Amino acid sequence: AGALFLLSFNFFGRVSESSSALAILALALYLSFFSLGMGPGCWLIPSEIFTMSIRAKAISLSTFFNRLAATTMSATFLSIASTMTLSGFFFLLTFNSFLVLVFFYYLLPETKGRSLEDMSVYFAEITGDHSILDAEARIVREREAIEYAQRTAPRFEQPRPRDLPREQLPDATVSGTMA
Repeated sequence: AGALFLLSFNFFGRVSESSSALAILALALYLSFFSLGMGPGCWLIPSEIFTMSIRAKAISLSTFFNRLAATTMSATFLSIASTMTLSGFFFLLTFNSFLVLVFFYYLLPETKGRSLEDMSVYFAEITGDHSILDAEARIVREREAIEYAQRTAPRFEQPRPRDLPREQLPDATVSGTMA
């Protein structure tokens, strides 16, 4: 947010060589901090808060909306910047980054040291929706039943050639040729 704020001040008034260097520095700072913070958020957050049963769908939706937002920003940048001026546009981005920072700080749960199951219980408690917990319990029961069936099922071994009667053995004179 600070780098964007610096960039928005850079576009007030006349642009000189020193302000061009400041703009490049501010943009480089923003890109560096974005790559460390908000940038990977659409992949990092869903992978830490969603359970295995819905993680793939959650990350797919997150990636879709990330690409949609990036496309919208790219497509509308020039028209919005010409309407608001470059300084106003970068100030708007500063405000947006500040809102994301506040959201992350106050509303995003800390996942350090917590398992995915703990996160499932946490979200079930705050939303009052226990259906995901019921679905996960059903999946675990089914998986355990399959593993038990595989452990206790009788094992059938293929008969070895020496155990077969001579008339059931393959003809040794023709093996390996097309004759």
